[in-house]
Amino acid sequence: MWQYLCFLLAFIHTCFALYGGDDSVIQLTGENVDEFISQPGVTVVKFYASWCSHCERFAPKFKKASDILQGVVRFGVVDNEAHSNIGNRFNVEGYPTVLVFRSDEGAGNPIKYTGPRTSDELIVFLMGQVRDFVVARARKEGVQLNLSPKQPTMGSGGGTCGGAQSHADKQDNHYQNSEAVVTLTDQNFDSLVLQSDDDWLVAFIAPWCGHCKNLAPEWKRAAEKLKGKVKVGTVDATVHNNLAGRYEIRGFPTIKYFKSGQVEEYNGMRSAEGIVEFGLQKAELNRPPPEVNEITSSEVLHEACDNKQLCIIGFLPQLLDCQSKCRRDYLDVMKEAAKKHKGKNWGWLWSAARTHMPLEEALLVGGFGYPTMVAINMRKQKFAVMHGSFATDGVRDFLYDLSQGRGSVSLNSMSALPEIQSSAPWDGKDAPVIHEEEIDLSELGMKSEL
Repeated sequence: MWQYLCFLLAFIHTCFALYGGDDSVIQLTGENVDEFISQPGVTVVKFYASWCSHCERFAPKFKKASDILQGVVRFGVVDNEAHSNIGNRFNVEGYPTVLVFRSDEGAGNPIKYTGPRTSDELIVFLMGQVRDFVVARARKEGVQLNLSPKQPTMGSGGGTCGGAQSHADKQDNHYQNSEAVVTLTDQNFDSLVLQSDDDWLVAFIAPWCGHCKNLAPEWKRAAEKLKGKVKVGTVDATVHNNLAGRYEIRGFPTIKYFKSGQVEEYNGMRSAEGIVEFGLQKAELNRPPPEVNEITSSEVLHEACDNKQLCIIGFLPQLLDCQSKCRRDYLDVMKEAAKKHKGKNWGWLWSAARTHMPLEEALLVGGFGYPTMVAINMRKQKFAVMHGSFATDGVRDFLYDLSQGRGSVSLNSMSALPEIQSSAPWDGKDAPVIHEEEIDLSELGMKSEL
């Protein structure tokens, strides 16, 4: 592996601008992050939180990787507690999160590192990104490079099989005895994968490849765990040459993720756990956000709250105080929050003020006016009332503090949710304006003028 790394380091020395400074890891803020991730070459950024024990354990390994790759890959870190606006831009929801930025891909398209949190695996993964960057840059200059690694660039420690073998060397396909793994061919690939709305993980394999045989049991276990969420398939690249050529398959196994015609190479662990984690992350990222439903019955309330980690309820002003456009603006704030947290097992509801008074009384709603928001944890029988602004920033801060267990959010105890009366759903229209009838004061024997 180190021979390969040394070769790449020597090759790219003329392609990358060295960055100065005594420290190999740069602390990033809102003032310097854009310039940092937009520089030519490969940049890696770690998002962390001070309370995160995983971040603390990963820190020396991240630093070791930065020392080894200094002058080759730029390393930066973001304290996401102090600079949450940066993490929000890149949908950072857990810690530590490691994103890789390549100037040929653009700063808006980072690659998430999902491999082991070790310096060795991170280095191998980053060198794979360096290799791909160099190949892409050379291609723009009209130079075709073949830098296929002898060691893996997936951060998997599993190796790759390169080159071609004769058909006589082929052995039985170890992937075909699993119902969860779909056999893909030149004939069915476009209709099943590219023209589908499903998420797909596809392994391009060669039956004679020892590393492919090692992957097979992990691939099948991952397919079983991902069933119903992500589809899993294999392509025998030695038979279906058109597909292998289309996706520039040069080594085996090569794993790619497909969604709505978009393709991304998988660079994580070749283990069932790593593959499943990657697949679920992609499925959550691509699935539609949950609906924000109006509370019209006890059934709607219980469906959103009973089996969820949290249910979020917005209590909005009555239409006479806030007509349809005003109400839709508040609902848009809730929908934006639901989209942001779509990967979480949360339910989302709303109700017009004073429509379900037993529920409002149980949740201590109304004393601070409307709109307001309540988060309920039915398993722990706790709830919290938002006292900040019912705007994008206010709702974001409330939910973030709540999910992080911040002391700024007060928790209240509760028992079971009260039963509520069914109500008609909002028709989407304004409330009718009530015109007061003018009274002829002369009929009452009173003067109309003072």
